Amino acid sequence: MALRSTLLILPAVAVLVSGCAMLSSSQESKLTCHIPRAVYPDSAKPLTRPVTVLVRALMTTSGEAQNVTVTTSSRNAAADRAAVDAMTHATCAQTGATANPFLLTQPFVFEPRRAQ
Repeated sequence: MALRSTLLILPAVAVLVSGCAMLSSSQESKLTCHIPRAVYPDSAKPLTRPVTVLVRALMTTSGEAQNVTVTTSSRNAAADRAAVDAMTHATCAQTGATANPFLLTQPFVFEPRRAQ
């Protein structure tokens, strides 16, 4: 299963205010996340329609993903596993203020392969 990279850059203030910490407006913060692209396995049953998996992870102060869980299943086990695997390899870096753990929720969309 190949992984392709996707970069996600969010202002740390928006993410941290929603859960773990409050930052004053005078503190410049930046959150950069690298979330690998989930790839549907070739060995799985081919998709007939697009499916979406919503995955959540606790991002630690060191930037690693922990407690990765499916919050909304696609009802396709192979797609769910691929999404969890991708999120498990996600990393984030916080600059500026003190790093804080936070929850990150990411949708993964799998499209049917086009006929060649």
